[in-house]
Amino acid sequence: MAVGSGEAGGSTAAAAAVQRRLSAEVLRKLRLAAESEDKDDRDIVAAEVFADVTGELNSAARDSTGALYRRWYEALAPHFCRSWPASEALLGVLRQLWGQPFAAPIFALLLHQWLLVHPEAGGADQRLKHLNVLLSGTRQLFLGDVETGKTAFQPLYAFIAEQVVLSADQRRLDALPAPGREHVMALAAAFLPYYCSREEFLVHLGEFPSPHHTLEAGGHLAGEGTDFAVDRMTDTLSKEIRTEQALLRYLRMLMALRGRPHLGLLRTATRVRLQGELYLLSQPGGPRYAPRRVNALALEALDALFPAGRRSRRLISFAFRFLHPQEWPWFWWDFCSRAARAAAAWLLAAWAALVAACLRLCQPVTRLRRRPGWQLRFRQRR
Repeated sequence: MAVGSGEAGGSTAAAAAVQRRLSAEVLRKLRLAAESEDKDDRDIVAAEVFADVTGELNSAARDSTGALYRRWYEALAPHFCRSWPASEALLGVLRQLWGQPFAAPIFALLLHQWLLVHPEAGGADQRLKHLNVLLSGTRQLFLGDVETGKTAFQPLYAFIAEQVVLSADQRRLDALPAPGREHVMALAAAFLPYYCSREEFLVHLGEFPSPHHTLEAGGHLAGEGTDFAVDRMTDTLSKEIRTEQALLRYLRMLMALRGRPHLGLLRTATRVRLQGELYLLSQPGGPRYAPRRVNALALEALDALFPAGRRSRRLISFAFRFLHPQEWPWFWWDFCSRAARAAAAWLLAAWAALVAACLRLCQPVTRLRRRPGWQLRFRQRR
């Protein structure tokens, strides 16, 4: 979601009125939470605000905002980006709720555009602190999507990745403090396989910038940040991704690198880390205890990305499974299912070849029968 799209949605008077009413209601509820002396009351009110801003828009709100958004935070973030008084008021209220678990996610949802677009937002002396809070809340939201298998915060990721990190105009990225810039880029790289399609993943990975260079220093060349991005993906895959569907999605995206020049841009240490993590996921049991589908796909990813030593890995995998008696039924099941699939594939190929041969043999007779007067000439010859 770009800022420009938000401005287009807020150009009508109806959309601007809806955004103003929503922002005023959010501020009112958060002030109630900040003024409450009971911790449970603050938690309840903040949880209600979080549920409200992450909920889906109703039909009337979609019509008034031009059907540009799906959730309330998508409509509110551009308004806070344009309205400095509203953003500063919201920041002041959230500062009183820093210890509350929903404060950082609400801050990330509503003020991410304001903080990342305007270098002076929130004060220059507090900019790094605000960035850390933003990244903490954003990571919580993205991990929530990963755990539930949803994409409710795809627009938030799209803004950070496409409008800041991977934007053609790198001035927003360079305006961030050096530690904050690296953390923002690490966040965009960590969830690149989850929120992007296969084609977008390959394009963005090839264009990923380096966190250590700026435009003034001659940086942001194509491919110079590929190693950094893959290293952060490997780190996220090993420490934060736990669900089966998310692991499978990450592995499929990594398999897309097969035969691509991206692998040639990786340092040896990054290649070893990635290979080691894939190997751990391909093994049954500890330390990852990955599901069987993840084991199989991780082994395929190892063979695709690192073909050298494929036979040795297969032999070691077979030995580990042989040493675990509980794996023997699964081993025979895999063997029988693969044999059945291979036999079915051979039968289908043989049937297709037989049908093609029959059709080819029947073609001369068909052409002969279609010639005019062929029966008359045949009778005359007799």
